[in-house]
Amino acid sequence: EEKELFENLEREIPNSHQVSIGSRSRDGNTMIVTNRGPRDPGSYWLIQGEKMVKLGSKNPLVDASKLSDVRYIRYTARDGLEIPAYLTVPKGEGPFPLVVQHNGGPHVNSVIGYGEMNQMLANAGYMVLYPQNRISTGWGKRHFDAGYGEHGLAMQDDKDDGVKYLIEQGLVDPDRVAFFGWSYGGYAALVAASREEQLYQCTIAVAAVADPEKVYLNRRGTNSPRALDDWGKRRGTIGINPINEVDKVNIPLLMVHGDVDARVMYFNYVDYKKAMERAGKPAQYLTLKGADHFGRTLMYNHQETLYTKMLDFLANDCGPDGL
Repeated sequence: EEKELFENLEREIPNSHQVSIGSRSRDGNTMIVTNRGPRDPGSYWLIQGEKMVKLGSKNPLVDASKLSDVRYIRYTARDGLEIPAYLTVPKGEGPFPLVVQHNGGPHVNSVIGYGEMNQMLANAGYMVLYPQNRISTGWGKRHFDAGYGEHGLAMQDDKDDGVKYLIEQGLVDPDRVAFFGWSYGGYAALVAASREEQLYQCTIAVAAVADPEKVYLNRRGTNSPRALDDWGKRRGTIGINPINEVDKVNIPLLMVHGDVDARVMYFNYVDYKKAMERAGKPAQYLTLKGADHFGRTLMYNHQETLYTKMLDFLANDCGPDGL
């Protein structure tokens, strides 16, 4: 009966994806149902017997017809590890310009749902690749263990290998590829800026861990358990440290940071900017005044400033002719 109920809900609710019953009467005839997915930021429905009415939407100004589908794919990295990833496909015919997107973690995984950033980019015509890092949870022990100590190394190769896979499939224009990341993804965006086999025309680093070694030293406690200290070292002192790679930066860079970021401290932005200036490397910088770390904490003015700058940078400053 429950299976039949959910099948009916998925059939009747537009753009159904992740359907759940939030509350239910004792007799089971009345319930509040929610849905969320790539084409639905979040909707709420009242079910009474055979009747169903929409109560509202989390973001009623978003037009579902302008949102894009998200696909689950797998591709093989250069060392043979299979990498799961999500692909947001814009409307129209390929090959598309591509933005490789990665947000926090690096051990955090994600599921297909409504993503404001990837939908914004897809609406602007960009295909969006979101690889699931080796070391992210939920994909098995081998996948997790393969990322240990591989920050900026094999973990970065995985993203490049995803780009090559999409190019081989004829889905992506090889001369129109950019990187965008937030938090750990911002770290990866800075690593991408100095890659010697350069696949990207530009990179955008938001709230980036620009000096993981300094972050580790600042956070390390004198009595940290050995296992946690070892984990911190492998996140901070093993692998690529972007602030030591500024001489190798070879593509346009946009760096963005909130000045009250409590998760990835603002010194990462300040120190990296100074290092770039000493090296004579041009870049664009944007401070979000009063902004904290996570996207959900940004105010409307922060979002408007950030998104406008990102789209302008991609269109006009990414590579020789823009993305």
